[in-house]
Amino acid sequence: MEKSYIKNMDIHYLSSIGFSEEQIQFIFKLVNRGIQEKLYVNSHVPYHNLKHIERVLCYCMWILNQKKNNGEILENQNILFYSALYHDCGRSLLVSNKMHGIVGAQIAKEKLKDTFDVKKVKGICLLIETHASKVDEVDFKNFTFSKVEKENIQILSNVLKDADALDRNRIKLFKFAQCNPNFLKTKEAKEIYLQSDTFYLKYQDATHQVRLLENKK
Repeated sequence: MEKSYIKNMDIHYLSSIGFSEEQIQFIFKLVNRGIQEKLYVNSHVPYHNLKHIERVLCYCMWILNQKKNNGEILENQNILFYSALYHDCGRSLLVSNKMHGIVGAQIAKEKLKDTFDVKKVKGICLLIETHASKVDEVDFKNFTFSKVEKENIQILSNVLKDADALDRNRIKLFKFAQCNPNFLKTKEAKEIYLQSDTFYLKYQDATHQVRLLENKK
């Protein structure tokens, strides 16, 4: 059964890396939205399940917290978190790696049309499409955004790509698939890169403890 594990993590550890109770609750709610919508329940693609999504959400939050510490506060942060929630929902055995961002963006567009206004939905879709592209620059197509909005969306896109990349360090079997810090786009992601292994181990501890409790029932 799918579930969120962030509330089962060591709260003192999460606090030490800058997570507030409000941020933990926000990630918990997003993951449970994904469960309710069954976004990943039928996923058969290795390493891209709901646990991956929750960790990417955490890395997004962590990077943003680092940006605030560096004095940079971004607008429309919901665009980032909802794109992180939906970013791999287009993956399937029938969809190529190149196309899953486009498919995922279409799914997100339909799911979010009653949650956000048209412009924010477009921003979310752009981030989902770009995360699966080898090109880092967002293609704004014919969408109408101001210069400031475009700059903001590009930064958020970089954060999503970095958060997704940081979670590749969980792949121990294939070293070529692991995160290469030289390719990270934000200095904040580079700052937390060496700590990402510890975060993953703490997350794994939480999932293990939950399984032990469930087995005792």
